[in-house]
Amino acid sequence: MITQLAKRLKPIEIIAIIVSLILLVLIGIKVWNIFSSKKEVLGETPKLSALDITFGSDTAPLTVFAYMSYHCGYCRLFFTDVYPKLEKEFISNGKVRFVLKIVEHSKNPDRIKEVRTAICINRYGYYGKLHELLVTNSSVIYTDEFREMVNHFIDSDPLVAECILGNESMDYVLQIRNEFDKFGFTGTPTFAIGTQVYRGFMPYEQFKTIIVKHLNQ
Repeated sequence: MITQLAKRLKPIEIIAIIVSLILLVLIGIKVWNIFSSKKEVLGETPKLSALDITFGSDTAPLTVFAYMSYHCGYCRLFFTDVYPKLEKEFISNGKVRFVLKIVEHSKNPDRIKEVRTAICINRYGYYGKLHELLVTNSSVIYTDEFREMVNHFIDSDPLVAECILGNESMDYVLQIRNEFDKFGFTGTPTFAIGTQVYRGFMPYEQFKTIIVKHLNQ
């Protein structure tokens, strides 16, 4: 029967069917990889640290821990394409608290200073503009202009200066690095909700499905 059907089809129609079947198989593999990777479970829930950068209410019923880096392309894509919708639908109305844990394994002094500056400005200043700058152009940290901006923060506020230059912020960098390694995470972005782990970038609708599932549990 299949042979007879094939004889009735034009070559272009056969090619179209084959291409369609290949696409369906590829889509199926992609979906399987996405959902099979969501079954990873941690032995414990991540803890909130004093220098974590948090968005949303402390009383939100659901907390999302996000291990990210401004030098990760998919992390920046998350902040430009996914986070604004997440903020509008779940964070601004108190349903979700989003906790950003900046992961830095590099020993590059500019990269380390970037994290220390970000967490200290978040603690004592206006983090939004700095966050926007780093999402837009993470390589700015290697410029003299950025170093001058950090020095301005240090010179303008003794609390910020103590935070950036003191042991607390460096200890935090090492703490998040060790926490990331302890959980066995290997790349950014990685999200943890309760003890459930979600690795890699996800489009908003997929991320929303996960959020709703946890809110309904």
